[in-house]
Amino acid sequence: MDPYAADVTATGPRQAGAELEADTHGMVAAGALATTAIETVLGTIVLPAGGDWRIFGIWAQVVRATSTAAEAIAGHFRLNAVAGDITPNPSPSRYPLIGNGSFLGALNDVAPVPLQIYPCDYVAPGKASIELIVGQSTTATVAPQAVMGILFGKTIPVARRFVYIDRVRANVTAAADTAVGTITLAEKATMITGICCMMCINGVLTTAEELIGRFRLASDDVKMAPADYPCSAAFHAGLGAQILQSVPVVPVFIPVNIPVPGGARMDCFIDLNTAVTTGAEVSIYLQYE
Repeated sequence: MDPYAADVTATGPRQAGAELEADTHGMVAAGALATTAIETVLGTIVLPAGGDWRIFGIWAQVVRATSTAAEAIAGHFRLNAVAGDITPNPSPSRYPLIGNGSFLGALNDVAPVPLQIYPCDYVAPGKASIELIVGQSTTATVAPQAVMGILFGKTIPVARRFVYIDRVRANVTAAADTAVGTITLAEKATMITGICCMMCINGVLTTAEELIGRFRLASDDVKMAPADYPCSAAFHAGLGAQILQSVPVVPVFIPVNIPVPGGARMDCFIDLNTAVTTGAEVSIYLQYE
């Protein structure tokens, strides 16, 4: 059963001649946490005008920026409304943060952090200001890197069966908003129903380099912003001259409702928290019908 099952399905394309606008959006904050066991406001987001908005998903990922023996990484994350009430009030709202236990020795393998999106149902007004907060349960010698975000729209999308799927890929090293490529949808396309981003290091692994970030969609054919979304996995930094690969990570397709005209061009971007020496192989997929 789909975890996002809801009583609202895709809205379908708008009438001919009308300006198309995405019904699903995502907003993200990213950066370093602290080295002590405290909460960090990773960022404050302001929802677009034109609400009310239904927040239907919340997620976060955290990774070691430098692996240190005998140090676990664990915690929680939550929302805090600072302007504009969220209904119901998300307090308390401490969601589990996928962490990683400690290790001993001079070597530590690269470990993945799979994406966990928690289904929720909050309503927020347009222009609501919301803090994205990550709490650490443990101390760290080097501040971990984190990303956190929300999924929202006017309706709650439902996962749909695959009809068409396409992708773009690129090798990326920079810690900046970087173009991955442009997908031109088929002329019979009417709705993007799922999105996914996979990334991994392709080449020699470098010690003390984590891999974490978020991806973004944009188009001249559809009003999509804000459209920042989580990757299917992030990866802790490894330690030592010989670092083993991580275990495989299952792709996570995020259900969306994004009506499109046939032949629409969708621009895809990736933004890493920190630069990597060996390029990250990034693939962004669009599921549509």
